[in-house]
Amino acid sequence: MNIPLLSIALFATIAAIPGSAAESKPAACPPPPSIDNREQLVAFVTRVLQTWEQGDSAGFLAAFTDDAVFAYPGGRVGKTELGALFADLHARKRDVKVYVGPFIVLGNEFALRYQFACTDRVTGRRQAVGTGVRGTLRDGKIVTFKEYWDGHIAPEQAEGKLPLDEGNPLFPIAAGFMMTPERVN
Repeated sequence: MNIPLLSIALFATIAAIPGSAAESKPAACPPPPSIDNREQLVAFVTRVLQTWEQGDSAGFLAAFTDDAVFAYPGGRVGKTELGALFADLHARKRDVKVYVGPFIVLGNEFALRYQFACTDRVTGRRQAVGTGVRGTLRDGKIVTFKEYWDGHIAPEQAEGKLPLDEGNPLFPIAAGFMMTPERVN
């Protein structure tokens, strides 16, 4: 009966000895910055989007939880694949610019519109596509980030059928774009 109490006391004593296994474990990663209000959430997500402009893959990935889901038209990836997606885009595109529009914030969930513009490295053609996002934070990091955009915009800009209209995240669809049954996907 006294053996379990003695074992617990002995374990606690050993754990407190300098240089013991309990003390020599590496320090835990510091917690992510606290996001306590709307302004902090908006600033955080805006900084994350700006990492695309800076080509800052490490900064981008650091903003996501290990079990994060990043979804976009035609794909859904986890954090590991997200790094490859980031690198692939920067290998194919240059001069990335993100124009952030208004946010809707409700607790740890957010929605926003932004425009993503870039230049194709091969053709030299610029595109600017409006994007809608819905996301969720957990413990100060992004756990879900779902993008929505119209896949017809960039090809039609490349063909000269639609104007670029770069820089206006408030109206994320290029001027002259008309929604038709054939274009709803």
